[in-house]
Amino acid sequence: MIRRLVVLLLAVFGAWWLIRRLAGGLAAAGSGSRHAVPRFEGAMVRDRICQTFLPKSRALTVRQGAEELFFCSEACRAAFLARRRTAR
Repeated sequence: MIRRLVVLLLAVFGAWWLIRRLAGGLAAAGSGSRHAVPRFEGAMVRDRICQTFLPKSRALTVRQGAEELFFCSEACRAAFLARRRTAR
């Protein structure tokens, strides 16, 4: 009795998984990639705090003398400025 129930549940789950897989594959084939990644042109720069690479066009900046420093977020830029203030 229990064995039949387990086999039935596995069969139902397998059918459900197969239907979802086939339906998802058909939908993705018609619309291109399911997980499109945005493309950015131009140079990549590295955040000074978290070491993340990001497109220069999207980076926040701080000038330090002749050097331009790049940050991925306000939080990283604020952390850098706070460290710079305490280092003086």
